[in-house]
Amino acid sequence: MKKIYLLLAAALVTGFCAPPASVGQTYISGNVGNSWMNDIKDGFSKYGMNNGVTALGAIGIKEHCYRFEGELGYQTNSVDTLYIPYFQSNSTGDIETWSVLANAYYDISTGSGIKPYLTAGAGAARVQFENLGLPGLRWSEHDNVFAYQVGAGVEIPISKGVKLDARYRYFSTAEFTLHNNQSRLSSNSALVGLRFGL
Repeated sequence: MKKIYLLLAAALVTGFCAPPASVGQTYISGNVGNSWMNDIKDGFSKYGMNNGVTALGAIGIKEHCYRFEGELGYQTNSVDTLYIPYFQSNSTGDIETWSVLANAYYDISTGSGIKPYLTAGAGAARVQFENLGLPGLRWSEHDNVFAYQVGAGVEIPISKGVKLDARYRYFSTAEFTLHNNQSRLSSNSALVGLRFGL
């Protein structure tokens, strides 16, 4: 993750912005894709996760080679396995995460309409655990916690005011309380979507 921050800083210092077609252009965007959630610790045990779905919606403004936006995100994954020291078992449950983030983007000019970009953002997330555990021993709870994301992607023009957006995203939270233990959530996602100029 430190490498991503260094790349973003280098791009901000050494990158060049293409002259904007319009200054202060607003846009809306939507992305959806596959997410791989890392194992979630619960004291001495941990939960292995299945792949899930991430969906993002945002409204933002573009200024030269920078973009700033407010984003609403939703991610859902299901539990596959409960790992206990010297023992593992099939487990059940769903983990849903709602997030509200403020994001910043740096678009890198390539001399063509195709532009790679770097992004980072921070905000808050509500993590919800539903029917977690083993048959006959299930429980649910939720917590609100600080969250952040970093990533990189590319935008490809489709038509006037419409761009295809493909990106990689790393999402993580600060520590929260899970079953009276401290834990955290992190995931990787591959997303694709559209951005529409307003």
